[in-house]
Amino acid sequence: MFSKSQLTLLIGAILAAPVVHAQAQTQSADVDEHMVVTGRDYGYKADTNTSAMRIEASQLETPGQVAIIDEELIEEQRASTLGEVLKNDSSVSEGGKGRNRETFKLRGFDLSSGDSFLRDGKQHWSHYRQPIELLERVEVLKGPAGLLYGKSAPGGLINMVSKKPTFDTQVTVSQDIGSNNSSRTVADVSGSLNDEQTLRARAVVAKQSYDSWRHYNDGSTPSTERFVGGLFVDYDVNDDITVSFHYDKTNDDGSVDTGAYIVDGKPVLGEGHIWDAQWSNIENDVENIGVDVNAQLTESWRVAAGYNHQDFERRDIESFSKPDTYDASTGTFTYNAYDRWDNWQFDTAYMDFVGGFDALGVSHQLLVGANWLGYYYKTQSEYLKGYEATVGQPMDKPAELHYSNGKMKDPTERDSYGIYLQDMITFNDQWQVLAGVRFDKTETSEDTYNNVLPKAGVIYHPMSNGSIYLTYSESFEPEDPVDDKTDVNDGMELDPVKGKLYELGTKWELLDNQLFVSGAIFDITQENKVLTETVTGVADKETITTQVGEQKHRGAELSASGFVTDKLALNGSMTYLDAEIVDPTDASKDGKRPADVPELSASIWSRYAVTNNTDANLGVIYVGDRYGDSQNTYKKDGYTRVDAGVAHTIKYDQNLDVIMRLNVENVFDKDYLAGGSQTKTILGEGRNYMATLQFRY
Repeated sequence: MFSKSQLTLLIGAILAAPVVHAQAQTQSADVDEHMVVTGRDYGYKADTNTSAMRIEASQLETPGQVAIIDEELIEEQRASTLGEVLKNDSSVSEGGKGRNRETFKLRGFDLSSGDSFLRDGKQHWSHYRQPIELLERVEVLKGPAGLLYGKSAPGGLINMVSKKPTFDTQVTVSQDIGSNNSSRTVADVSGSLNDEQTLRARAVVAKQSYDSWRHYNDGSTPSTERFVGGLFVDYDVNDDITVSFHYDKTNDDGSVDTGAYIVDGKPVLGEGHIWDAQWSNIENDVENIGVDVNAQLTESWRVAAGYNHQDFERRDIESFSKPDTYDASTGTFTYNAYDRWDNWQFDTAYMDFVGGFDALGVSHQLLVGANWLGYYYKTQSEYLKGYEATVGQPMDKPAELHYSNGKMKDPTERDSYGIYLQDMITFNDQWQVLAGVRFDKTETSEDTYNNVLPKAGVIYHPMSNGSIYLTYSESFEPEDPVDDKTDVNDGMELDPVKGKLYELGTKWELLDNQLFVSGAIFDITQENKVLTETVTGVADKETITTQVGEQKHRGAELSASGFVTDKLALNGSMTYLDAEIVDPTDASKDGKRPADVPELSASIWSRYAVTNNTDANLGVIYVGDRYGDSQNTYKKDGYTRVDAGVAHTIKYDQNLDVIMRLNVENVFDKDYLAGGSQTKTILGEGRNYMATLQFRY
């Protein structure tokens, strides 16, 4: 629950604010008789996206579904994790989050840490809890995105868009106090550094701490400390060239909770029990540094280029407990001891040339670009097996457990290059065609992979405020050759795993362009999945590896964002998904549904202006029944969760706003099972609270 001293201070500040406000009004009444009027023209609707096309294109000109979760919505929900942001898009389902990071599925396909996340349009190693405080919005690009980004999953990509420096001075300071001793302080300062406003900077700092609502075997409570810092600088060299610099650091030091052990739909030993050892801990230390250049070369042509270096160091100490060995008669279960050090380095760079011209009686917006990804990974670990724990007692940590006692593995390195060509052709006010092709090359110390990816789309605008599109696109994921002497196909080159999308959709700007609605039906097939099965009757061989596996996902989506009335704004989506695994080598999986992929899901968040200064929020999340494993041996029940909030803004003067907010998550205290496997299932937290006091200058 709340820390009493912190909560008392926050409530005192909130109660005192109106008094201070009234005194300030009285003092200034003699010198300023002008009334301050606050506009209410903000909403959740976004007209453009930055990731889907990499050119100047509106949502109506984008032949695909892109969900945009903007800063206003993130602020209202006080989101501090990527999962809390992505809950606003029903096409994203939650996976596990037991190792101080979150995993997701998009349109039913797994999003990998290395290939499925972008920061400002560049590949981003997302093996840690993302610094939401640094973001102005999150874009969910749905469907294969191989044309512009190379190696990626068929479900799509998540692009995290960083905050930008502002011309005018802006200062925001906020304090969150919540359940489970949760506390977060955020300071965000931005503005011009010279009179000409050609040099601008923005600094963001956040400090957070929180406890878990669950408890370890010995009764102790996990806790986490987190720091986020970022600096963004823009410099206008002249009217045509802007150079941008960025640096950010995230340190996340927290206890480990890999999840609950579920039998017959219930957590063994109760919702509050954590199977991991009380000494389990993961510390992530991540730095990003880079530069971007945007230049207008001529009236019609511009160039954008950028580079980012990411250095990610992790220390991971865990018990690797085995709750499925639990013996109720003795109260014992087995565990192992694990200490691991990891270092990932991600180098990304890109260059895009974008230009518009007329040829053969039609208009073209041409994109010619190239990008590169350099990957480096090094690890050292110690793994000790065969320990026994007793429920209710501390779990022993072996004195000899230290990663330096283990063997340092040879580093893993690879380079990926891609060149791409995309042309948006406008025939007239009604018809547009998008066509593109990419050549991609990945090199490791042992192998080289080449791939060619096409994309095509047709857009019809029956009216100026609407569009209907049909699109085809592909994704690919390279596979290493078979490297197993006991396999029949040892040494065989493997084709890339490919995703192919066919999608028909429509988008409309309604209610005088205040409300954006879109919908689509889609068919995605993932081909060439690698399968290994046991083989008999072949001398010295135990397995055979083939590429006959598939996943077929078909579905429909609906979404809406913006103002429904002058007072009511909403962001909502609904997804229906029919997903099937094709595995001729394993009857237990063939024809089954992937784990943690509901057939029906929906999400809505709304804001109602009770008065000019008071807003009420209501959110509903629905997740349907879904299987807990790919063999479909057990189901997780569907659930509906209701969230609510209220915010009041005091206009202290023309420059200063004081915002007081109270959010309640899971209002009706609903019990539910979230993502994760049977022995590592994430449990939905019960009713919890967050109070916020924010000063915005």
